[in-house]
Amino acid sequence: MTSFGVDAQCSISVIGLGNVFLGDDGFGPLVIETFRCSYACSESVEVIDLGTPGLDLAPYLYGKELVVIVDAVHSAMAPGTISFFREEDFVSSRAKLRITGHDPGLWESLAHLRLAGRAPAELIVLGVTPESCTFAEGISERIVEIAYEASASIAQLLRDRGIACFKRVQARKPNLWWFPLTEPPSITAV
Repeated sequence: MTSFGVDAQCSISVIGLGNVFLGDDGFGPLVIETFRCSYACSESVEVIDLGTPGLDLAPYLYGKELVVIVDAVHSAMAPGTISFFREEDFVSSRAKLRITGHDPGLWESLAHLRLAGRAPAELIVLGVTPESCTFAEGISERIVEIAYEASASIAQLLRDRGIACFKRVQARKPNLWWFPLTEPPSITAV
């Protein structure tokens, strides 16, 4: 562990970004918790929900071979659409496409790491077009329904790169502490 609490021995990070109190902006944390409970990966993979870290994101990207960021992505696509973006896709379109509501953060962190020669070798954003990112109680039903599909996409992305990632024989119960006190949604495979 580094002084930042980052596991320096993990060469791959799967990071959820989002504010769980802003409706569908909580997609990142929801998918990360679903992924953690549904899949087991090699020890080289760090899976972490960072919420809205701002510039504190940089240590989690520092020198990684692969970083997968899961977040709500504001785009013209229909709500609930899952998309993958490579770094070059969103860096070139930053001026016209708002990828994240967590700025300053991702862009500035990448710029600092590039200057230091320690940017991740590969960065992929798995995004979903949100229905609503306003202060709300919980994530919309449509977005909750695709959380398992998104976590399965992460597992496949890792396997495609030769990284061990297996579906758990028995899924763990997710800790969705931010959902209302009523029963949290059931996140299962369809």
